[in-house]
Amino acid sequence: MSDKGVDKIISYIKADVDREVSEVLQKAREEAESIKEAAQQKAEEEAQRILSYGKRLAALEGQRIIAEKKLEVRRRKMDVQEEAIAASFEAATGFLEELAGKGEQDKLVYKDILFDLVASACEIVAGEKVELALNQRDSGRFDEKTMGELSRFVKKKTGRDISLSLADTTIPCLGGVIVRDLERQVEVDNTLESKLGRLRESIRVDVARLLFGDEL
Repeated sequence: MSDKGVDKIISYIKADVDREVSEVLQKAREEAESIKEAAQQKAEEEAQRILSYGKRLAALEGQRIIAEKKLEVRRRKMDVQEEAIAASFEAATGFLEELAGKGEQDKLVYKDILFDLVASACEIVAGEKVELALNQRDSGRFDEKTMGELSRFVKKKTGRDISLSLADTTIPCLGGVIVRDLERQVEVDNTLESKLGRLRESIRVDVARLLFGDEL
């Protein structure tokens, strides 16, 4: 075979090899591109997943913070309301103390209140001999004439003839009275402090509504 023929065959072989090499390289490039795109897609999906998770965490944290703040505001509001209610009862106590000391204030007569407290207690006790325990100031106000007025008032209220007497010792209180049934050893505490204390829970809601209306 001539050199030209050999060269021709080698040329064909080289071309065929170059073609195969080119095809292999193309496939390698395509595969590499495919792997790159898949990796990018996976990375993007992972990034989106992490971002979505982060958003959910942020939303939950935001909700938690908001819930805590709402609870904190509610607690503070309740504290303020309780302080205002307590202040109202303190003011009422102060008013009653002043009323008891002066005997009359804002068209209220302390003697009338004291008579009512005695009569209401006598409606509870069943005995016919009753002792009245008062503070030192009020005890000095109950002379024979006042005791007579009180006896008639109690009889009118209870429909019973009850023997009323003052206790030998006075009691420490703002005002009001402790009524003792000497026959049955029963007593009713109608001092101003005790009366207001018993009323506190029953009228607390009404006081709060007067202070805060619909904001309770």
